[in-house]
Amino acid sequence: MRIFVFLILLSSSLELIAQQQTTNKSALYPFEGTYDFGNQHKITLGIFDEINKSLVYLDLKTLQLGALITIDKHQFRDNNDSTKIFSFKYKGAVIEQLKLQTGDKQLIGKKISSHIRKEVSFKSDTTLLKGDLYLPDSKGPHPVVVFAHGSGASTRGVGFFTTYFLQLGIGVLTFDKRGAGLSSGDWETASLETLADDICAGISFLKTIPIVNHQQIGILGNSQGGWVGSMAAAKTKDLAFLLMRVGSGESVLETISHEYRGSLLADGFNIVEVEEIIGMYRRHWLAAAAGKTWEEGNEVLKSHNSKNWYKKLFPEERVKSPSSAKWWIWLKANLAYDSYDYLKKVQAPTLWLMAEKDWNVNSQKSYPLVKQALTIASNKDYTVKIIPTMGHTGMVVKSGYSNEPLSWKYADGFWNTMETWLKERKIGK
Repeated sequence: MRIFVFLILLSSSLELIAQQQTTNKSALYPFEGTYDFGNQHKITLGIFDEINKSLVYLDLKTLQLGALITIDKHQFRDNNDSTKIFSFKYKGAVIEQLKLQTGDKQLIGKKISSHIRKEVSFKSDTTLLKGDLYLPDSKGPHPVVVFAHGSGASTRGVGFFTTYFLQLGIGVLTFDKRGAGLSSGDWETASLETLADDICAGISFLKTIPIVNHQQIGILGNSQGGWVGSMAAAKTKDLAFLLMRVGSGESVLETISHEYRGSLLADGFNIVEVEEIIGMYRRHWLAAAAGKTWEEGNEVLKSHNSKNWYKKLFPEERVKSPSSAKWWIWLKANLAYDSYDYLKKVQAPTLWLMAEKDWNVNSQKSYPLVKQALTIASNKDYTVKIIPTMGHTGMVVKSGYSNEPLSWKYADGFWNTMETWLKERKIGK
């Protein structure tokens, strides 16, 4: 079993989206942005690479979200509600309006906070990283946030996360993780510190751009970005701010133990079995960290083959594959990393938001550790919160297990907390 922490957990409903449409990403860029319907009602939407490069929206008033299924070149429908139609109106070559039709109800939203997008590239060591720089289409210089990736082959399209910041007057640098998309390198074997250096390279790149406010560059970490973002923040002495979404305050070892525990419980293993299996996995992972070979690590697993749960866990004999070999290398490089060690050096204003029901990150254990580390750092401006009813996806959950159907509603308290925090520090407009 190998688990990755994705920004949005894929489900059968997302697979259905992929089956229903073939997306031309370049044709969707003009639709990205925020639409104001009045009465404090805004919808922000952007291209989400993890959801088949589809447009994904977030209603900032109701907190509903969804992926858009193409009807024609100007019309889309909500993946969860076929009666909810998004119709875009052009003025010349520019989209100026969104008509939202839900049954007999119709709303008209004006596109606001226009932006420009530029494809960019920069180097980290000898690795060429490619991505997009989004900036408000207004007089600068502009604050900019650099996105620190979650796990897996993360690429630049992160949907409404980008357009959310743009409507606050904050630019976004989002790039393909090394070895993913158009970036060179290999994320599967890279150390977390190497990924942090990639974020630092992005910050250095931004400091070469005159329209960027060099005194207001920050980081948004997500999931695995808890480690990567913390490391990058510790390395960047003039960082303006650190934002964290569902980042761990524990070590990689403790975090993946928690993650596997949640997955096993979701799969129906009982508590006794789960603790036995986690003990086995920890010995397996620690063998990698100690420099043992993949084969030696496999013997650790096989030594438990008399257990009743073993065949359910491994119905077929484990065979070394390219992916499992890379996972072994990754464990050796990263198992000991701990956000705590780096947060003790972070001076930048920090907002760390965690989820109450998160089976990828142990929020209850991370919460005091993050606060303690930032106190040791003598950080004068930090806020650490656990958002009620929120799961690792950011959505409202009941259990937080990975097999729970998506609610398609963001948890209350995440977006408004971040907006208020940024405005209080005069970051953006």
